[in-house]
Amino acid sequence: MDITIVYRMLMFFFLSFLTINICIDYYVYLVSLLVLKITYSYIEPKFRELLPVDKKAVLITGCDTGFGHFISIRLAKDGFIVYAGVLDLNGKGANKLKDRKLPNLHLVQLDVTNSMQIQEAVNRVQKTSGGLWGVINNAGFGIPGDIEFCLLDHYRKCQEVNLNGQIAIVKAFLPMIRKSKGRIVNVSSVMGRFPWPGRSNYVITKHGIETMTDSLRLEMAKFGVGVSMIEPGAFSHATGFCSDELCKQLKKYVDDMWNASTPEMKETYGEKYAYLVYQMFLEFNADYKEANAEKVLVPIMDAMVDSLVNIRPKPRYLVPGGTGLYDIFALYAIFNPYLPEFISDFIISRHTGCYKSIAEQTK
Repeated sequence: MDITIVYRMLMFFFLSFLTINICIDYYVYLVSLLVLKITYSYIEPKFRELLPVDKKAVLITGCDTGFGHFISIRLAKDGFIVYAGVLDLNGKGANKLKDRKLPNLHLVQLDVTNSMQIQEAVNRVQKTSGGLWGVINNAGFGIPGDIEFCLLDHYRKCQEVNLNGQIAIVKAFLPMIRKSKGRIVNVSSVMGRFPWPGRSNYVITKHGIETMTDSLRLEMAKFGVGVSMIEPGAFSHATGFCSDELCKQLKKYVDDMWNASTPEMKETYGEKYAYLVYQMFLEFNADYKEANAEKVLVPIMDAMVDSLVNIRPKPRYLVPGGTGLYDIFALYAIFNPYLPEFISDFIISRHTGCYKSIAEQTK
């Protein structure tokens, strides 16, 4: 037996024994802490101080589908002046926003990787508003696949949108936000707090957003600018992340990965393994119900609104999702930082099945 495994198991049992003893010896304090936490969760929303909306202007990226689409509608109904950035002004998502006929909802052609479109958006906001109160950096997407399969172009594409795109938007609009002492809200993910096999392309960018947002919050404190991040849990069943259109796009990405694989990789993994991620997203797609999406995303929208109008916005808004009793990904985000790697690796590998052989995973 590997001696390191023995030592790891001894450490695990020692830590478990220590934790149990601490809980027994200090149970009064732990119970008191739990009561305070529950009480705070109940009282805080009732006594929070909110700023008046007063036609504050907010720019949102990625409004074609998902979070961005519905928060743009919510904010416009709440009285904000909304500049909703979309990839295609004549696309399906943009037309749905137009159909709402909200007078203070303005569509903007905005690809966060296109510097000319970003500057045009800046010019439009400057000309048509009395200033900019907030930015919700929402645009993002992911290309799943093992590191060995994902192409470098796929990594670059994801980073250009998810991470560099957010940085570009922040840099472009920050002078206006500083002037109004407003808010920057960056959409991250619970996966910005832990690793996940087959999702490194996406997870890397979300870890980057977490660090960038933390740095920006500290840098902007001297100007009175609030900087927050939203960390959604499992909401793929209610966003465009697994829509028919994106599943077709994902199929093309996986085709590219397989076609670019070396003969040795194809022999080692097999074609069925390469397409497992695509099959997984097809299962998510089966759970996607567009008609119910707006209702399901209310907790995310509540967090975004709070980050814009709360006098003391939270640095992080972790919002559990899922369709069951609890969101396992949100739990991972909470506890993963406190777990030794050999424990977190064990939990995640059992959850995903990544420890199994290729034959077992593809049978």
